[in-house]
Amino acid sequence: MGIRILDLLDDMNNWGNKKKVLAESDIFTITLENEMYAHTNVNYLKLDKLPEFKNGWQSVLDVLESGKFFGTSGEVLLPDFKVNGAEAGSTIKVSPATKSTVDFRVKWTYPLQFADLITGDGAKVYHQRIDLKNTTAFGDKTFKIPVNLKGKKWIRLEVWDAAVNGAFTQTVWIN
Repeated sequence: MGIRILDLLDDMNNWGNKKKVLAESDIFTITLENEMYAHTNVNYLKLDKLPEFKNGWQSVLDVLESGKFFGTSGEVLLPDFKVNGAEAGSTIKVSPATKSTVDFRVKWTYPLQFADLITGDGAKVYHQRIDLKNTTAFGDKTFKIPVNLKGKKWIRLEVWDAAVNGAFTQTVWIN
């Protein structure tokens, strides 16, 4: 999870390409000295149930295609993320009179630093940073944040902790 790929996701969102970003790790060697777990990013998929191997990968592919998942380094989890009640991967309608709200739940290991609600209007990227430096280790909290989505085309969320571990959602699209 690096700033380059997250910035690229924002650019692709502004171009109107409904792309998704998988958390992944580049591991070039495997030896007894490797600390693979400490450096492996993961994707948490919103599945109704754990798929059985004998039934194939289709349920996993469907969730990845729909964008109903989040990427994380593991220390920050985003079990819930909704914009006006819609989950990541969804498309919502917002009128100028609509008062929009982002609801999200965070579980974390190390104290958090900030959450970042990232939006775009098709040309520029905007950040609404929420200071979370008052958190302590091993927390679990739900947030309800008002957002102005007038003129915006998309929104997503990142949350980062004091050790620069993070999690990010996929995009919610706005008509």
